[in-house]
Amino acid sequence: MRTALIIGNGQIGSEIAAQLGGSGVAVRIATRSGGRAPGAALSDDGAPAATSDTLPTESAHPSSGPTTVCAPVHVKADASDRAQLAEAAAGVDVIFACAHAPYDSRKWEQILPRLDAAILDIAAELGIPVVFPESVYAFAGLDSQITEASPFAPVEDKGRIRQRLIEARSAHSATAASVIAGDLLGRTAEKWSSVVRMCITEPISAGRRAMVPARTDVPHGITLIADHAAAMIQAAEDLKSVPAGTHQLRIAPASNPTLTEIADFTADALGQKHKRPISVPRWATRAIGAFERSFYELNQLAPIWYEPCVISPSDLAETVGTTDWREGVRQMLGAEASEVPAQQPR
Repeated sequence: MRTALIIGNGQIGSEIAAQLGGSGVAVRIATRSGGRAPGAALSDDGAPAATSDTLPTESAHPSSGPTTVCAPVHVKADASDRAQLAEAAAGVDVIFACAHAPYDSRKWEQILPRLDAAILDIAAELGIPVVFPESVYAFAGLDSQITEASPFAPVEDKGRIRQRLIEARSAHSATAASVIAGDLLGRTAEKWSSVVRMCITEPISAGRRAMVPARTDVPHGITLIADHAAAMIQAAEDLKSVPAGTHQLRIAPASNPTLTEIADFTADALGQKHKRPISVPRWATRAIGAFERSFYELNQLAPIWYEPCVISPSDLAETVGTTDWREGVRQMLGAEASEVPAQQPR
C-alpha cells in the first residue's frame, strides 16, 4: 500500500491516517469541509500551514535508521457525490470509509445506504478495495459470543440498517471488508460517541460517580481505537489476495471487561477510591428517551447494554495484537486532561 484515501477525519479516520502516515503511506483525508483535524498546525494568519506530502523524520528506534512520515493531504469532497469522490480517490490504492451520520436511526436510514453505495461504486469503478468500520449492532440479539461466522440478529432499526449495509457490500462487485469492533476506547475517542468516556472516565475524573445506562456486572465488548485502525489496515492488505468482488467480515481485536472493572481501574489511575457505578435501569433510559434521542437509541439496543455482549478473538487479533483495555482508559484520561482549560492566574 503506497497511497490511501480516508473518508472522514473523526476518531477512527484520524487514527488510521496517523498509523499509515507513520509507516510512509501517502494519505488523503476527504471531508466535506476539507479542513484539518483540531490541533493541526496553523500559519500565522490562522490558515492551515503549508506542508509537503512527505516529511523525513527520525525513527523512534534509532537502530532502524531514518523513516519517512507522510503528512496527510486534506481534500474537500462529499463522499455521497460520485464525481467528487472519484476525483478524491484517483490514483489511490485503497479507500477507508470512515464517515458516518448522527446517532439517530432516522438519519442513518436517509444517509448511510446512499453513502455506502457511492463509495462501493467508485471503488469498483477504480478497481481498488474499500474497508469499512463496523459495529456489533447487527448482532445485538445473539445469546452467544459474536464471531465472524455469527448470524445476523438485529433487535432494532440501527441494527437492521447495519445488516442491510453489510449485505449490500457482500452483494456488490467492489472488493471490500467490514471490520467489527466493540465500544471504542483510546486517545481519539469522542465524548458523544464513546459511552465509556461520557459515562465513566469523565465523571470519575470530575470526582463524580459513574452512571451508566447498562448493567455494570456483565462482560462488555471493548476495542481500542488504535487496534481497530490497525485491524482495518491489515484487512486492506489481506484483500490483495482475494478474488475481485469479495467481501470479508472481520473482527478487530477486542476485550470483554465489565463496566465496573473499567470504573475501578479509572479510579485507581486517578488515585481515587472505588465507587460502585450506578446502573441506570432500562425503564429510566426509556423514559429519558422520550425527550432525548440518544437515550432512545441506546434503550433500543438494550441487549448490548443490559446483557453480556462478548466479542470472540479473531485471526486479526493474532496478527495485529490486542492492546490491554486499561491502556485505552489511560489514553482517554490523558486526552481529557489535555482538554481542560488551564486556570487563569489570580
